[in-house]
Amino acid sequence: MGRKTRKPRPELRFRGAPTLDPSALDRGLARAARAEVGIGGSLIFAVDPDQDVLADETFKRVAVLRRGPVINTTGMADLAALVSALAVNEVTDLLCMCTGDLAIEFFDAEGTLIEVVRVDLPGSIECHRWPGRAKLAEPERLATWLRAHDLPADREDLRARLAAAAAE
Repeated sequence: MGRKTRKPRPELRFRGAPTLDPSALDRGLARAARAEVGIGGSLIFAVDPDQDVLADETFKRVAVLRRGPVINTTGMADLAALVSALAVNEVTDLLCMCTGDLAIEFFDAEGTLIEVVRVDLPGSIECHRWPGRAKLAEPERLATWLRAHDLPADREDLRARLAAAAAE
């Protein structure tokens, strides 16, 4: 019996200067048709490891790191609720170097990965369009969406779930 080959994870690749415009993510998600949300996070790497990952002209990739099950959005209303829960009121240039707590991958109607949002529970997100962390306008909206999909909505719940999974 042959070994199953795992389909490679899609990668988001990009280059260019980031913006402090809070609506940049909204514009990027306008084509989203579905999302996958999971425990884990993401990091940005230079495609060529000899290049400076912080340089605007460097071609980069977003690597998603999974540490648990993935939840898919269940329709356009569910996707719209998630996208609206990601509204931000401030983008900063504070570049966090951690992987984050959750990763949200957004796909278009053809199944192409168009955006990755890293969530730092309880109230901030990052994406490649910004130079750093953005503060959610209404963190409780995202927490409500996460709870409705049986995902951790705060760090305490996240730690408990990771500890339980490690004990199994």
